[in-house]
Amino acid sequence: MTDKIVVAITYPVAYEVRPREELDRDLDALRAIDPRIEVLDVRYVDTDEMRVAKGAPPPHDHLRALEPELTPEQLDTFAQVEIVLAQDLPLDVAKIAPNLRFVQGLGAGVSQLVSAGLGDAGVRLASAAGVNAVAISEFVIGRILQVWKRFREIEDLQEQHRWVGTYGLELSGATIGIIGLGAIGSAVARRVKAFDVQVIASRNSYRPGMTAPDVDELCGPADLHSMLGRSDVVVAAVPESPGTIDVMDEATFAAMKPGAVFCNVGRGSFVVEEALVAALESGHLRAAVLDVARLEPLPAESPLWDAPNLYLSPHSSSSAVRFFPNLHALFRDNVRRYLAGEALRNEADLARGY
Repeated sequence: MTDKIVVAITYPVAYEVRPREELDRDLDALRAIDPRIEVLDVRYVDTDEMRVAKGAPPPHDHLRALEPELTPEQLDTFAQVEIVLAQDLPLDVAKIAPNLRFVQGLGAGVSQLVSAGLGDAGVRLASAAGVNAVAISEFVIGRILQVWKRFREIEDLQEQHRWVGTYGLELSGATIGIIGLGAIGSAVARRVKAFDVQVIASRNSYRPGMTAPDVDELCGPADLHSMLGRSDVVVAAVPESPGTIDVMDEATFAAMKPGAVFCNVGRGSFVVEEALVAALESGHLRAAVLDVARLEPLPAESPLWDAPNLYLSPHSSSSAVRFFPNLHALFRDNVRRYLAGEALRNEADLARGY
């Protein structure tokens, strides 16, 4: 370990909604971990389109020519940095950052960071899985109740000054299916159980006999269609990886119970959007909730905007006020673990790509 440990904060400035003094307090707490830590605040930001492209399966060679030229300040920072808190990284980052050893990502999915060649360079990577879990699970519950209790229709009647009895359904007794039982899926299960529902969850790592808190029945990917056919509401909360691209396609939506509700708060690439629109237009699905899209910002010409019974939000299910305090607390814990040679929280398996 060198006499100086350079830590760079590179995520987009626009993401921070807190007063600057709150960020400064987090950076001071970071420096307090070890007197050798030097913090550099130099931002590197990809466009939304580039981030999506880097997160897609390889190859990524064609993207190199599309990356912006690094400024002298960015080049100087990457030349020194050992630890970075980042949303984006240049491809082949190890060539310009030979001392880089640990990257802390901002999201539960880190595929756009994996594409930077971290595994080949021996760089450790951790996601921020769980940082958003409470806020997103609350958002999911709110959206489910909005559909189940017909709040949108009731609000429309109020705007029209019409007094028409409009009655929703009782959630008690329903079956909720959860695809992905990570931090967010587990938080959804914990909260939705208060409504006296049955919870079925699908987990990639499932082995026969496995159980999970707040889950009545646990299954693996091979049983996904069966789970979908039994669920009144399906909540997807999976990070992006090579195995989660286009899972919800025409056949998968057809396997869902007629009149069910689909909710995606994971990654937009999980859903074939044309198939979802078709399932809504045909009436096979009662409604859908999307907080993510394949391409963000969502183009004005996207059919999602006008799809019937689609509850769309611009990646807003988290709490911006709580996100960054939680993120920096996780980051500090992982910096301590890294310096002590311990396992990182949420460490990615770069050999598997996530």
